[in-house]
Amino acid sequence: MVAQGPDSAKDVYSHFDFNNKYLPGLLKKGFKKGRTDVRMACIQFALSFLVAGDNALLAQVLELKGFIPDILRSEIKEDRVSTVNLLLSTLRTKVVHNKNISKTQKVRFFTAEVLLHIASLYRWNGITDVSPEDLKVAQGSEEVGKAMVRELVHSFLRDLCCSLKHGITFCDPSLGTSGKGGNVVLLHFLLGLRPATEDQVVADLLVNILKVCPDLLNRYFKETHYSFVPRVTSAWMGNVRLLKKICEAQPDISKSCKTSEFIPLPRLLSVAMVTTDPAEAGDQPLSLH
Repeated sequence: MVAQGPDSAKDVYSHFDFNNKYLPGLLKKGFKKGRTDVRMACIQFALSFLVAGDNALLAQVLELKGFIPDILRSEIKEDRVSTVNLLLSTLRTKVVHNKNISKTQKVRFFTAEVLLHIASLYRWNGITDVSPEDLKVAQGSEEVGKAMVRELVHSFLRDLCCSLKHGITFCDPSLGTSGKGGNVVLLHFLLGLRPATEDQVVADLLVNILKVCPDLLNRYFKETHYSFVPRVTSAWMGNVRLLKKICEAQPDISKSCKTSEFIPLPRLLSVAMVTTDPAEAGDQPLSLH
């Protein structure tokens, strides 16, 4: 009914009880071989509001605290590849790339908790029901499925977290030195993310987020527990390799030096030092260049 169009979607929305206590439980009704399972039907129902609804209805659906986020909180790592693809592609098209959805609305929907649930797909262990060739139905190998899902989620998170145009990233000209909140959601997401030294794809996401949001550099190094004190251990070498990637992604010349705005010298130096020598990286200052 929802998929019939905007008017039908509005009508169902106005009569449906989204606070029904049994609704989250339906998302735990798993895959049944040979037919569509209850969880998949619930996902299709939720996404149909995004596909068929107009922008006003879409904004209302995004404000529902536990509707679509509950999909991401429950067993998403065990979903089929086709389900993950449907979910992420719909969110990308109808929310992330929707110019009628403001950045503030996106930030309210894609909280740090929601982002971490999406990032859990890097460790996906579900059912491979498609093949890489245009997602045609097939019985693929487990490793092929894992690679496909990792590519899907990585592309989605890169788009959402590293794009000033489409994503939830805010530009902070002060690079975090103004004392304002800044990209707090992304900071909490990075702090809760699986250690980037253990996964090269996660490391790539981290490096690119910090490249677009250099205002997070000091706070990230301050609140993580990477040790940069020289020692002959694999953990230390992994930490240094990650730091090297973060450093190399930063601009050689700070953006603060390219502005036409007059900035007092003390403040200019403070801003420039953010990408030159993050004061909280380990137990002593480290030069990025």
